[in-house]
Amino acid sequence: MIRITKGQANLVVVTTTEKGTAAHYLFAFQNLTSTETKYCIADDTSAFQDRYNAFTITETTTPTATNAQVKLTLEGEWSYTIYGQASASNLNPTGLTALETGMCIVTGTTTATPTYTGNDNQLISVYNG
Repeated sequence: MIRITKGQANLVVVTTTEKGTAAHYLFAFQNLTSTETKYCIADDTSAFQDRYNAFTITETTTPTATNAQVKLTLEGEWSYTIYGQASASNLNPTGLTALETGMCIVTGTTTATPTYTGNDNQLISVYNG
């Protein structure tokens, strides 16, 4: 499982070389709720590509898909598929070989913090039976 945080560059480490290598990699992210699919192309930056593959994917509101940037509109669960290809600009996975599939969790940049105002004087009964 990979994690993407909205609004920042994210290091994604996977093992695509088990099924093949490529000059460029097409990432397809599909939201499990809305089924919308987003694409971006990234290059492997790993120093040891025979052991693992490292990609920097930037989640941004104004992406350039051919520059490893993507806009994942909804937080939550997405599936991902990584395809190998020779092209640095093709965003269509038709005819490409899928090298890895998995799950992706997309989280926001801010975390909700519960607050206590001190004005709640209600007594709450809890049944422990």
